[in-house]
Amino acid sequence: MKLFLLSFFIFFNILQSEYSFAQDSLKHCGTDEFMHSVYQNNLKAVFNHQLLEQFTQQFHQAGNTRQLYVIPVVFHIIHNYGIENISDAQVKDAMKILNQDFNKLNADTSDIVIPFKQLTANCGIEFRLATIDLNGNCTNGIEHILSSATFSADEQSKLNPWPNDKYLNIWVVHDIAIGAAGYTYYPGSADPDKDGIIILSSYVGSIGTGDYNRARALTHEIGHWFNLAHTWGDSNDPGVVCGDDNVNDTPETKGWTSCNLNGSVCNGVIENIQNYMEYAYCSRMFTNGQKSRMLAALNSNISGRNNLWSSSNLIATGTNNPTSASVCIPVADFISSTKFACVGDAVDLIDKSWNGKVLYRYWDVAGANASSLSDSVITISFNSPGIYSISLLAGNNAGSDLKVRTSLIQVLSDTAMYANGYIENFEIGNFPTNNFIPDYNGNLDWFINSGVGFSGTRSLEFKNIFATSGTSYGILGPTFDISSLTIPILTFHVAYTQQSNGNNDRLRVLVSENCGKTWIARYGKTGAMLATAVMRSSNFVPTPSEWRMETVYLNPNINSKNLRIKFDFLSDGGNNIYIDDINLGGYSSIENIFDEHSLQLFPNPVSDQLNLKLNLQKNIEGSIKLYDVTGRMIKEIYSGKIKMDANISVDISKLVSQVYIIQLESNGVKQIYRFVKI
Repeated sequence: MKLFLLSFFIFFNILQSEYSFAQDSLKHCGTDEFMHSVYQNNLKAVFNHQLLEQFTQQFHQAGNTRQLYVIPVVFHIIHNYGIENISDAQVKDAMKILNQDFNKLNADTSDIVIPFKQLTANCGIEFRLATIDLNGNCTNGIEHILSSATFSADEQSKLNPWPNDKYLNIWVVHDIAIGAAGYTYYPGSADPDKDGIIILSSYVGSIGTGDYNRARALTHEIGHWFNLAHTWGDSNDPGVVCGDDNVNDTPETKGWTSCNLNGSVCNGVIENIQNYMEYAYCSRMFTNGQKSRMLAALNSNISGRNNLWSSSNLIATGTNNPTSASVCIPVADFISSTKFACVGDAVDLIDKSWNGKVLYRYWDVAGANASSLSDSVITISFNSPGIYSISLLAGNNAGSDLKVRTSLIQVLSDTAMYANGYIENFEIGNFPTNNFIPDYNGNLDWFINSGVGFSGTRSLEFKNIFATSGTSYGILGPTFDISSLTIPILTFHVAYTQQSNGNNDRLRVLVSENCGKTWIARYGKTGAMLATAVMRSSNFVPTPSEWRMETVYLNPNINSKNLRIKFDFLSDGGNNIYIDDINLGGYSSIENIFDEHSLQLFPNPVSDQLNLKLNLQKNIEGSIKLYDVTGRMIKEIYSGKIKMDANISVDISKLVSQVYIIQLESNGVKQIYRFVKI
């Protein structure tokens, strides 16, 4: 008998045909480690398990007389406006597959091998989406919850659980922290607000992001939720040791991850490779013995599964007669085809309202030209740069709802921000800014690390140790007029290391002449070539010697008056990465206009009067500003023509004692200088 509290399902990608499979890149789940901890620390779970086993044996002996068990279901789609925000149609397709699988209505039962055809069970379990929610309101049984908890999902991602003795909760997410396709709890093992199934969006249904064979993952997880073990018993590693699942009509097996339908390794008999509780991707059936075990779980009062199908609960959840469901008020929501655009670019707005069918809508797109204000998909464009908010009113005969998404679209200027040269060391100001904009809609992003830098104490960092492998995390950089630069060169400092030899994280520098419509790679390094430090598994924080300057030669033939740069990092399981001291220059009149010696501060430390002495090569147009260490500007000391040998005095007597920054800037080139107020 499998003594699991948690059961995790690791799946495999389908390559070509129905019976041709290869292992997915997902990690193994570590169920044994979970169980060791659970049974040491949760005696109630052990006790509930023993009680349920006793009840199951009694139920087998008494037999089952009920023909149909109806289970109310709610899907919680946890999303961040990505592909994990699956459609109602995909959920309903998953429900259709579940009902086919649990009632022997799936067409592929014809493929079941002869030894098991007569053992294939019609379980008599029907799943219905709830039409009344936990508060008595109208629902279609599918709710969409905006949250970054969809990434690296775990127990904390089980948001807004409905009562587990009234509904089967299914949480759909982008990815799961342990690398599984899905997992669940056996009856009586979970806290009520965690009882249910969490599963990847790509393993739900056969349409949209789903696939028919992967869709059986949900069938498998519900089998666990009904107290079924894997067919090979008490291990989450198939193919290792022959084992038993305590079901009389499933042969002893090691477990299978390939569809050798005549496979026999344990007792000289063909094993039930097509069972839904196997890991082979040719699932077709439950056995009659498994049916009896599941129905025992539905009749036991352990975890309240026996209340789900009661007449009173079916009435309370609106699943007693789904054909009479009320029309629900829609919950308005929408997405845009991009969050960045340039002046004049076309942007699509797509209605993603849920809970009720939308019969009418009104878009508020102030500042934009729109193809329509009432269609489910409209195209807009903007005449001026800026950050724009969009609203949608969606309704039907039951009522309407308004959704406002502030700062949804950033329209970028078609005029370059900087000419000739630019320096950014991230020592001053906030992030993101108009100069550096994260280009990823997820739970992780680049941020300012205020404790480490190459030339100062701040830099851009990306916490790659928490990232999703195979995902790109980009930063849109500034735009430049490089037409006057003879040889345009971009330099920056980078610090990165791997966690293991197999990490092939990639950093690229891309450029675009057409406002990001197309990008050209001008730099790229991967894995060990990108690394600037020795490999380590702990959190990487670079020392001064673990940085490297990179030089990117931009194409001198571009001659662009509006060149945008982009840093693009593709995660592959390595360690953190840092970027600092970005410098765009070339052979031009702006080069070396000033450096760390261009401004002297004295005395330093200082108490009342700070003196500034300029040592420039020539007079310049620029500014001198005073900042605190958080990047907050205290005041502008001077703006205009700065003489090459100017002397300036600044009263700082009213400042509190700490470190401050003086910034000298001209034509986009910045240099900072620190002093201490005592």
